[in-house]
Amino acid sequence: MAAARFPLLVLCLLPIIVCSVVDAELTHLHFYFHEVDAGTPNATVVNVASLHRNSSTFGDVNVFDNALREGPDPASRLIGRAHGLAVHASLDETGGLTAINFVFSDYGAYSGSTLATQGHFITTGPSERSIVGGTGKLRFARGYMTSKLLSSTDTAIVVVFDMYFTLDH
Repeated sequence: MAAARFPLLVLCLLPIIVCSVVDAELTHLHFYFHEVDAGTPNATVVNVASLHRNSSTFGDVNVFDNALREGPDPASRLIGRAHGLAVHASLDETGGLTAINFVFSDYGAYSGSTLATQGHFITTGPSERSIVGGTGKLRFARGYMTSKLLSSTDTAIVVVFDMYFTLDH
């Protein structure tokens, strides 16, 4: 008798569970990542491991602490930092793996909060990676982010980021 009631209970609760997932509000953040190459003053990225075989970058590991800014101009308002690592894990050298914590220091309601991301980056075009968590006001964040190289010089790059996520509180 109790076993027969269990499926009925599940069927009754299913619309409540589905509605709470469907009603989750999608949040969108938009900002710019500014990286200064190693070997230059104020470098924000360092190559910490390299095999240097056949001039390939495969196997290289970079660690970075890049500025997050409101705009593409390096003088635009600083909103946080991107702490992470990039592993050149693609034999054809078109991309690799990143793990990045976006730490927001001056970003409105999200100041003092972080977003954790990971996934495959592509050097030849836009990339999409997972948002796997967060802290503070962004606790339990789940979603995705897109990034695209906006500009590149001999000493610096600027990448535009768009993040889309829900908060499962």
